[in-house]
Amino acid sequence: MKIDTKATVLQVISAAFILLWVYTAGSKLASFENYRLEMQHQVFSLIVSEILVYIIPIAEIMAAGLLLFQKTNKTGMILSTLLMTAFTIYIVLIISDYFPKVPCTCGGVIRALGWKAHLVFNLIFLSAAILALYNTPKREVSDKE
Repeated sequence: MKIDTKATVLQVISAAFILLWVYTAGSKLASFENYRLEMQHQVFSLIVSEILVYIIPIAEIMAAGLLLFQKTNKTGMILSTLLMTAFTIYIVLIISDYFPKVPCTCGGVIRALGWKAHLVFNLIFLSAAILALYNTPKREVSDKE
């Protein structure tokens, strides 16, 4: 029995992102008012913060849901890559002292990381997402679809 290494790597990366997104979105939603207050203290305007309060956990849940199924896995990985890229750029700006105030609105234990550790964490996940996208097999379109 031969193991398909690419498929196994893709499944492991997908599972890691599913756990990450469900955990972070769940922790934000579990203490929603606290999360909302923290978002209002971000560098964004109150209107943008209010929009992000809803968009971020919804996008995280959508990414997790899309990653669950083979047909939508690539779309979920693209969304995961976009989210991780945005979060990573934000952290780079924070480390570069671009923003005057930098409260962390991350979910769960991830908020306990320092900014540099957070950057390393994000870069590992971002690299994994890019690896998964690079190794995603091309779908063959058949007449039955």
